Amino acid sequence: MREVVKPVLFAVISTMVFFAPMMFMPGEWAHAAKGIPIVVLLALTFSLAECLLILPAHLSKIGPEKPPTTPLLKQLTLWRHACADWLMSVAKNRYRPLLRWALQHHVLVAGFFLVMLSLSLAFYGGGWLRSAFFPRINSDFVEARITMPEGGAFLQSEQVMQRVVETAETLKSEWNQRSEYEGAPAIGSILGRARDNEVEVFVQALGQGVDTEAFAKALRAASGSLNEAKEVRMDYTIRDPGKPIRLVLASRNIEDLEALAADVRAALLSYPGVFDVSDSFDSPRDELVLELKPAAETLGIGLADVARQVRQAFYGAEAQRIPRGREDVKVMVRYPEKERLAIANLNDMYIRVPGRGEVPFESVASYRVEAGYQKLERLDRLRTLEIDADVETNGPPPREIVDAVFRDYLPTWLQQYPDLYVNLDGELQEEIEFRDATVRLMALAMMIIYALMAVAFRSYWQPMLILTAVPFGLMGAIFGHMILGWQVSLFSIMGVTACAGVVVNDNLVLIDRINRLRGEGQEVVSALLQAGEDRFRPIILTSLTTFVGLLPIMSETSVQAQFLIPMVTSLSFGVLFATGVTLILVPALYLIAEDLSAFKSRFLDRDQRHQRETPSPS
Repeated sequence: MREVVKPVLFAVISTMVFFAPMMFMPGEWAHAAKGIPIVVLLALTFSLAECLLILPAHLSKIGPEKPPTTPLLKQLTLWRHACADWLMSVAKNRYRPLLRWALQHHVLVAGFFLVMLSLSLAFYGGGWLRSAFFPRINSDFVEARITMPEGGAFLQSEQVMQRVVETAETLKSEWNQRSEYEGAPAIGSILGRARDNEVEVFVQALGQGVDTEAFAKALRAASGSLNEAKEVRMDYTIRDPGKPIRLVLASRNIEDLEALAADVRAALLSYPGVFDVSDSFDSPRDELVLELKPAAETLGIGLADVARQVRQAFYGAEAQRIPRGREDVKVMVRYPEKERLAIANLNDMYIRVPGRGEVPFESVASYRVEAGYQKLERLDRLRTLEIDADVETNGPPPREIVDAVFRDYLPTWLQQYPDLYVNLDGELQEEIEFRDATVRLMALAMMIIYALMAVAFRSYWQPMLILTAVPFGLMGAIFGHMILGWQVSLFSIMGVTACAGVVVNDNLVLIDRINRLRGEGQEVVSALLQAGEDRFRPIILTSLTTFVGLLPIMSETSVQAQFLIPMVTSLSFGVLFATGVTLILVPALYLIAEDLSAFKSRFLDRDQRHQRETPSPS
């Protein structure tokens, strides 16, 4: 019992410490996934109590194994013994000779694993592995959201809606006649809605086999340029994270931002895969500005009175409400339509004066037309401009595009506009914050684990051997995503965090066994070979059961499982690849550490002998 308490205790503690950072990750979806580490931590806590307290009590009541009596149990017993004997045979006749060769060439083995780790990081950093902070999971609907300029005519919104709906109906007829859907309709109902300056068109996909991403791209291409729209967004995902590129520009001079908006749009569109670039600026619209004349004060009328009467004349004043069913009908009183079509009609308008009847508008006020903005956005008292851009799924990573824009164009813009301030926002900014927090929390977790193990093992370098599984678990996660063709997303990173807490357990069990054999007086190579053979079966079974247990989730095709598959991929392949690290690399690193320790001892002994042999000056 004493022999297993320390490895079991540290295995559970290390797993809990590495799962704990998942509870403090920033971001909306990281908070939504907070239930995963909570459930895991509770399960580990109860399993630790069961392992150390309940299981020994149960085992103490179990007597010698009785021979099976039924044919089925006899056959199962034969298979169980055959499997156990086969694993022991592999450990003795296959793994031990391989481990002996690895120990003879331990420097070469360590170099090989280091090269593989560097290669995996190069695949990820070099863009060979697709990445997206939030995974794009196809939905059963395609939603077209079109934003028209503020203050525009509602008729224009209706025309755009009708245009998109007709285009969707045409594509529906084409798609429903395709042979790959085996005669079943692929596209269902189409609904269009226009409200103020917002236009929405919903297209229903029938069945999971419909590629809603391809339909959304076809709808966007067939709808034309839509130059009259302020923003166009074709969403085909379950949860639309917004456009992946969002830049926030701020300046004291609004004219600089207006001039810069066109330059930034052109710069983004110059990169392949970038489309639907939009900005937050509305074109200025004509605005009527009223001013009082000195005569208005003598008549006792204020600017608010003049503005209210002008509004009532052109927009209308509510006279009464007439109930009709569940609604009320407003009765508005205003000038006839022909007298409301031109601003010049203000000159013919009369203003009511308290106690003095009516006077001509020209005698109390004047007006002028100026350009006015419907919405003003500021950041630290600076006018801001937001520019969004979408990137094709198979296009370059959004981060690379933004880095290229900052490298190629930003220095010139800063020279032209000295007051310019540029920052990231949206998905890219959330991704940066998430990864920075992951690095900080993982580093803190590794420091805690290192400190605990350094005290328990009374060594500074053995905890480092145990923690070598963490980067190689990352290597397994990268290769796993490449094998299955999944994008690296925030759930993949959370899976790597969870994997770190699992893969150290095998190293912990192996190092503990090596230390016990060394404590019994065995030579280092013999202890490494014997410990590897003794721990081969539990390490292999632990890794295989973890991998096989996660296979059902990786093979799941439901929409809800698509979010968890990247996390499960990181965890399962990280554990699988880390098994090879535990069985081959850790013994080799242990032997390298012993070589370095022996070299250090010889160097210190030689230095001490030299000091003793050197005569001291009299």
